[in-house]
Amino acid sequence: MPDQSYGMGGGNQYPPPAPYDSFGGNQMPNQSYGMGGGGNQYPPPQQPYGGQMPPALQQPYGGQMPPAPHQPYGGQMPPGPQQQYGGFGGSQYPAPYPQQPPPSSSGMYPNIQGPSSYGGGPPGPVSYPQQPAFHPQEQQSILLASLEQYQGTVFPSPTFNPDADCQALAHAMKGAGTNERSLIEIITNRSNIQRQQIKLQYKTMFGVDLVKQVGGELSGHFKETMTALFDAPANYEAWSLHEAMSSGREGTLREILLTRTNAEIRAIAETYRRLYNKDLEHDITSRVRGNDFKRMLVSAVQGNREELNPQQIQQARQAGIESIIDRNRARQDADDLYKAGEGKWGTDEKTFNAIFARRSYYQLRATFEEYQRKYHKDMAQVIRSEFSGDAKEAYLSLIACIRDRPAFFAERLHKAISGIGTKDSTLIRVIVSRSEIDLAQVKQRYQQMYNRSLARDVAGDTSGDYERILLAIVK
Repeated sequence: MPDQSYGMGGGNQYPPPAPYDSFGGNQMPNQSYGMGGGGNQYPPPQQPYGGQMPPALQQPYGGQMPPAPHQPYGGQMPPGPQQQYGGFGGSQYPAPYPQQPPPSSSGMYPNIQGPSSYGGGPPGPVSYPQQPAFHPQEQQSILLASLEQYQGTVFPSPTFNPDADCQALAHAMKGAGTNERSLIEIITNRSNIQRQQIKLQYKTMFGVDLVKQVGGELSGHFKETMTALFDAPANYEAWSLHEAMSSGREGTLREILLTRTNAEIRAIAETYRRLYNKDLEHDITSRVRGNDFKRMLVSAVQGNREELNPQQIQQARQAGIESIIDRNRARQDADDLYKAGEGKWGTDEKTFNAIFARRSYYQLRATFEEYQRKYHKDMAQVIRSEFSGDAKEAYLSLIACIRDRPAFFAERLHKAISGIGTKDSTLIRVIVSRSEIDLAQVKQRYQQMYNRSLARDVAGDTSGDYERILLAIVK
């Protein structure tokens, strides 16, 4: 991304964050920002340039500070030989992490567990089995996994004082030169909501736009990362989509539109309309190539996928995931997918799109399992044989995220780092956007998949303040 198109100084093309009340009745109050499926809601971006900040915004995670990093994926690893892509005990899902108490953070899957899924005791180190690298689309579909638990690496500061932070930021930019390390220390140890409060308070205290002032002091990818951290999530992702359609980056469109909750999608679409005075669906229809791929994105923009409601979440906590799965429908969907693909000459793309766009992630997992059981073929293999181009990649991305979301983002990061040159915008976007959601598990999956630490690979492909700020987020 060219620095001038994303900068925070003069000539800035990056729109300001949305006002706090711009999302009307789309949101549910007091819900945390969790990117992905499940039942989580996406709160509106905070008002950074004036007006009153709602008191509840200082508690973005349900009024509780997330605990120290733990290892989610509660429950013991079932016995059985390891298979490709962590197929432990014949499961289509990766090996569970060691038992730990669930966090209060949000994510694609709701924070739910069975009656005795979590053991006590402090968090311990994770040991990874030695096995070949695997890829999300290569999983075997056999059994449903236990309910996932995710956690970020960036949390709200428990001693947050916006006045003190504003004074410290002003001091770091005073006089000749900038104390970049002070900026990094403050900004990477505050939640996004706290950063929005800092922006508001800074302008109140000094009559200066903090984002523009910081942008005038920085440059390059360091500036791009700092800008992303200061922006509200819906604004950042609406901007990312707009840039992706302008430059033909289909991977960014897949990454955002196929992995977010209904509420997040609606917030992004509303922000896109406000920032660019254009309809996101219209831009997709007119600017994206490939009818099947376009159809998938248009379906996603409706924000109408089935999601777990509070009653289902509670039921799953008490009785397990099978209690909320409709097995009859899963078997019928599997049959319909077979008849639309392998069971006929040609492919009925509309049937694939209708099932993949409507069903919840948990229900789709069950459908993949039933297809594997009856037709002896993994759904990723079916997609490869029935689709091509961007549509194929979109379906494979969706399948990967449905089965193991941290592994999906770990692969995105690996592709951004490996090879000739670094895809810096992807690297920045994934690290920043997952930092308060599931980056802890993304790091773990990265280590397991590639036998290398994410921090080590980030350090090997970046330098200077750009390296320091990314590593401060990755931790």
